[in-house]
Amino acid sequence: MRPLIVLASLPLLAGCAQGLCTPSDDPTVLLGNGVGGAFEPYEDLQQVTLESAPQGGSGVRVNIETHGLLAGDDQLSDTQLDIIMDGELAGTFLQENTRLLCADPEIGGRIDGTVAGFDKDEYGSNDALLALNGQVVTLDITVTDEDGNSANTQQDVTVVYGN
Repeated sequence: MRPLIVLASLPLLAGCAQGLCTPSDDPTVLLGNGVGGAFEPYEDLQQVTLESAPQGGSGVRVNIETHGLLAGDDQLSDTQLDIIMDGELAGTFLQENTRLLCADPEIGGRIDGTVAGFDKDEYGSNDALLALNGQVVTLDITVTDEDGNSANTQQDVTVVYGN
């Protein structure tokens, strides 16, 4: 009977190997880019390319890394994605029920491939998008985990379009 207990426990141990990223009193959010699980934080005023936004229109793709928010294979989060330009809101989108995966308890949670979109009505034409080229915008991102813990960051980036 013991071998069965040991074998039955193996799948549970494998699921716990990654573990959960647990909440802390001072959660933080970093914005960056990367492919295939890699994460490179944005530098101040880093150039970012406009891309098609899944919600329609165009926006800036960001990967999000969280520290101190509840993250794991089954954890969901809401992400408020705002773009501020010249002190005015230039785009806003609430991405609800997005998986907040735990990359590793030491690394934190991850949301990859999110797009902070510009207002489709204001920036729907090619001329309006061309006018964004070289503009400095602030990405204002807030991630809220399932337990209601949230963290916010603001990152200035330079928009690149048409090059």
